Amino acid sequence: MTENQEKELFNTLAALVTGVNVIQSEVKVIKTDIQEIKVTQDEHSRILNEHSGILNEHSGILNEHSRILTRLDAKTDSIAETVLNNDKRLTAVEKDVSNLRGGIH
Repeated sequence: MTENQEKELFNTLAALVTGVNVIQSEVKVIKTDIQEIKVTQDEHSRILNEHSGILNEHSGILNEHSRILTRLDAKTDSIAETVLNNDKRLTAVEKDVSNLRGGIH
């Protein structure tokens, strides 16, 4: 092997070693990024589970409030019906009182 060939071989080997070192550094960065992504995904999963629990709790509360509102609506209808019936009776009584007053004069 000639001196030029030897020099070229060492230059090629040096370039390969440099390239492998760069690749190893980049692989370390990629591994770190993947680990960070995994931690982030785990955190997102935890948050999603927490939010799902809160949503389920709120759905239960909403269902309970809907039942209460339905009962209140029914009670309001019942009260309104009673008021209307009493109003009719009161109107009749007022008319009778008016007629009686008219008869006294």
